[in-house]
Amino acid sequence: MKMSKAEGCIAVIGCNNCGKCDNICPYGALQRRAGKVSIDHSRCTVCMKCINVCPVKALVYVD
Repeated sequence: MKMSKAEGCIAVIGCNNCGKCDNICPYGALQRRAGKVSIDHSRCTVCMKCINVCPVKALVYVD
């Protein structure tokens, strides 16, 4: 099930390029661009796995 706009989204704020979230998303929504993480919102289901693994809380849920 894909997320709808009403459900919110994941935003990337302050990624320090630690690599802990690499390959954590079961839907392939996390991508690296210029060494930083970006989210492909068309693939994101807001499963929160990336948020739970981020040690600096750079991945945040936005309602």
